[in-house]
Amino acid sequence: MTPAYPATSNQPSPPAVKKINPVWIICLLLAYTAAAQVAVGSGLDRLVAENAEYNEFSSEEVLLTFLRVGVIVWSILASFLQALVLRLIYKGIVRGQSPTLRTSWLWVLLGQIPFMLTVLVMGLFLQPDAIGLLGQAWLRILFGAVGAAIYVGCARKALGASKGRLAVLFAIVTIVNSVLLVAGGSA
Repeated sequence: MTPAYPATSNQPSPPAVKKINPVWIICLLLAYTAAAQVAVGSGLDRLVAENAEYNEFSSEEVLLTFLRVGVIVWSILASFLQALVLRLIYKGIVRGQSPTLRTSWLWVLLGQIPFMLTVLVMGLFLQPDAIGLLGQAWLRILFGAVGAAIYVGCARKALGASKGRLAVLFAIVTIVNSVLLVAGGSA
């Protein structure tokens, strides 16, 4: 009688994805929405001043507050939708183990850190008009590529996917990020 041992394989098992603490996502969302507020601040002020005579709100301050809340809501919603889309793209290209939606959202927000740092540096050390440079298409494409690289790097480290499939994922995510960022800037 031979003992029944579980069959072992020589192939290493893929690393398990750690459960992401929602506090990290909340902290990054707070930083991201604050950076978005700073980045669009002068544009919102100009928009309110130009449309003062058509203002249907009780005052310009109420309109400005409404627009700022809209920026916060859109920042949160856009980052969540981006995480959802990138997760679906990841599942379609890489196959095998994929990130959870929470993990994907964290990776998207980690990809926004270069934008947040740029806004911080520009806000602290440059003239207020320098923030307007963030609206240029080439800079938005650069932020999209850097965000895609961070997303793919996190996927490589956490899930150990193959480099070839991750290269395809990087190319597609860069294109998607760039199109969304440039289209969002022209709207």
